[in-house]
Amino acid sequence: MPEITKELILTAGPTISYKEIEYVTNAAIYGWNNHHSDYIKQFEKAFADYIGAKYAMATSSCTGALHLALLAMGVGPGDEVIVPEITWIATVSAVKYVGAIPIFVDIQSDTWVMDPDSAAKAVTSRTKAIIPVHLYGHPVDMDPLLGLAEKFGIGILEDAAPAIGAEYKGKKLGSFGNVAAFSFQGAKSFVTGEGGMLVTNDETLLNRARFLGDHGRDPNGFLSSIEIGYKYKMSNIQAALGLAQIERADEIIAKKRQVFGWYRERLADIKDIALNVERPWAKNLFWMTSLVLGKSLSVTCKDFMRALKDRNIDTRSFFLPISSFPMFKARTVSNPVAYDLPYRGVNLPSGHERTEEEIDYVCAHIRDILGAENSTHKPQTFGWLSFRDRIFRVLQEFKTAAKENIDDYCVFLKVNNVVRGRLRPLTVESIQSVDEIRMLMEWRQATQEWFPSQFNVTYDGTKNWLENQVVGEKERILFFLESHDGLPVGHVGLYRFDFKKKSCELDNIIRGNSKLPGAMRIGCSALIDWAFDRLYVESIFLRVFSDNSRAIRLYNSLGFREILRVPLMKVQEGSVTRWLDVIGRPYQEVERYFVTMKLAKGDWIIK
Repeated sequence: MPEITKELILTAGPTISYKEIEYVTNAAIYGWNNHHSDYIKQFEKAFADYIGAKYAMATSSCTGALHLALLAMGVGPGDEVIVPEITWIATVSAVKYVGAIPIFVDIQSDTWVMDPDSAAKAVTSRTKAIIPVHLYGHPVDMDPLLGLAEKFGIGILEDAAPAIGAEYKGKKLGSFGNVAAFSFQGAKSFVTGEGGMLVTNDETLLNRARFLGDHGRDPNGFLSSIEIGYKYKMSNIQAALGLAQIERADEIIAKKRQVFGWYRERLADIKDIALNVERPWAKNLFWMTSLVLGKSLSVTCKDFMRALKDRNIDTRSFFLPISSFPMFKARTVSNPVAYDLPYRGVNLPSGHERTEEEIDYVCAHIRDILGAENSTHKPQTFGWLSFRDRIFRVLQEFKTAAKENIDDYCVFLKVNNVVRGRLRPLTVESIQSVDEIRMLMEWRQATQEWFPSQFNVTYDGTKNWLENQVVGEKERILFFLESHDGLPVGHVGLYRFDFKKKSCELDNIIRGNSKLPGAMRIGCSALIDWAFDRLYVESIFLRVFSDNSRAIRLYNSLGFREILRVPLMKVQEGSVTRWLDVIGRPYQEVERYFVTMKLAKGDWIIK
């Protein structure tokens, strides 16, 4: 059984790339006045094209999109709207906003979405609309509902909040019925922080929704309104984020499906539990990988979730039947599946940042809690946990070494099997050494041009940096590079550890000395060897300015390869020079680049 992680493994989390950062920065700088809606228009068009619909309207939330859709469909007081018992309350809230009556119907026991047979039994002469909710990313069986709509003249509003990219019989959800609503809330697969989208093929419906979503303003007047409307707009900055997300749709959907695949492989043999299904006619997004506990199991859902939380595994329960809420308790309903399944259902960690090792960890503990020790899948060791603990243990040991034993913690530098110097760790005792602090201060002063921003170097500031950001930081280590006669030449270290990727960043200031020619190469090589061999690091990164050509040549010779080049602009603030990313500034002069380089363990040859 894997040791318990100290970090909570969360149920949800977005994926944000450099593209999102670039678009949002551009919108923040230029997206005003005449350009206040540029990204909104681009996002709407890209989203409509992706879904396969004619029109899309960005909104402040999916709730707002549902509300506007019902209004534009003409749903009002006294009308009945068929909704599934199991959904987020927003679906039903929108029905109440327009004064209509929600009619709760049952769900299917395997797909967990609206049961078309239950919906058919609920149709009356007052039924104005049906809202199928594609819960957790699985499509509702749409053909029977579309048949009801055609037979009885009922409108269809798809609540596809968590199901962007899911498909029904080869077509994207949101392209059926009269109108659809989507969500970009922060826990969803596609995010804008908060936000939604209304999608339709009906231009009249779209225009009505746009009118009502902009305070019912007079199209022929500047600041006058002719109806009471609503404020359901999305901001340009949010739309910039959304545009980047939808341009990465295939990548985002593939990762969600991959996470579910890991769970299915590891849990499929456990008796009396059920995971998400995917009907033959469906493509499930698997927004949430979910598990339903069988009735024969002795553990309750609450106890199961509590046991996972004790092992730092975050979960959340299924949505509860809405007719059980206080405002609807006067209703008499008969939806047996909806009143059973949610009390046995659990949403598992499903975010985009989840790794296969984390899913191994979660599944191993699920099996342990349920008493299902034997598995057809052999779990991996939860490697990033042991990696992290090893880093903490080794770095702490080196940084607390006593002066009389310091040789035991030095990394010796050899050239042709001759010791030419050593790497001596900065320790707790270094904080008390006036000479070492002053030397570090002088080195920092002399190398300021190679930092993204200058800073006022002082003795006290250097001591504070050493105490809190080096020796006191458990994920960082720094060594003095000394020649064979003890002359300090510079420092070199490791920091910014990524435990899941088993990587870190190289940190060095080596000034060179005639008694130790090639000090930078020798020192970096020795530290790299130490990191790969002693810490089990699998890759090392570094960042350097593009015009530091000497350093780049050296790193190339060590096997580092460029993986990213970020353009920089120079900003002078009094006596301080800052180098800032040139993102969203197409006409800004680029004076330098920040070059990121990577060395993988498999590419390392001892130099």
